Formats: sequence, structure tokens, C-alpha cells
Amino acid sequence: MPTPFVWYDNMTLNPQETTEFLQSMFGWLPKDIGTMTFLTETGGDMPFAASCDEMKGITGWVPYIEVDDLDAATDRARKNGASVVVEKVKGPAGDASFIRDPGGSPMALWKRSQG
Repeated sequence: MPTPFVWYDNMTLNPQETTEFLQSMFGWLPKDIGTMTFLTETGGDMPFAASCDEMKGITGWVPYIEVDDLDAATDRARKNGASVVVEKVKGPAGDASFIRDPGGSPMALWKRSQG
């Protein structure tokens, strides 16, 4: 089974500084799309991450984990002790619920758009 980790956001108080750092440090190529900056590896054909504004106190790297049913996964996370920070946010490629696991680590449960 392929990894369920499909995307990474770096949520930060200063996205421009963060993007410049990542570009200088790793050579990742930025593409500003307005609300976030996509990051692509040099020689890569698709972005794998983005830098963007913090969200309701969430900062740092946030992994996106693909799920088959976003509502069911969000409910299951809640029942297993996670706190739901934001539920069912529309994104460029799908919808996501942002949670913190019982230890406080953030992650996004993500469902790919159909069609």
C-alpha cells in the first residue's frame, strides 16, 4: 500500500521568509498562487508542499493524510481523542479537516476532489 502522506504545508507567521529560507536551503522552487506558495524540487514536475499563513494557532510542518471518507475520518479522529481545529476546508485539490492528535501534533485529513 502506498503511503497515505500526500502533501505538506509549512504554516508560518511569515510565509515569505519561510519560502525564501526553503529555497536557499534546499533549492526548492517557489510558485506563488496567492493564498500559498507551492514548492517543487529542482527538476521536479509537480509541487509536493506549500508555505502558507498559520491557521488558528497551527504553525510548522503539517502533513496531509489521504482518507476515503473525510467526515468518517474526522469523526473517528475525534472519538480517538483528537481535537478538531477546522473541519472540511475547501482546497485546490480536495477538502481537509485539520486536527491535533492527543499529543498535540497537527495533521490534516484530506479527501481528493472527485472529477
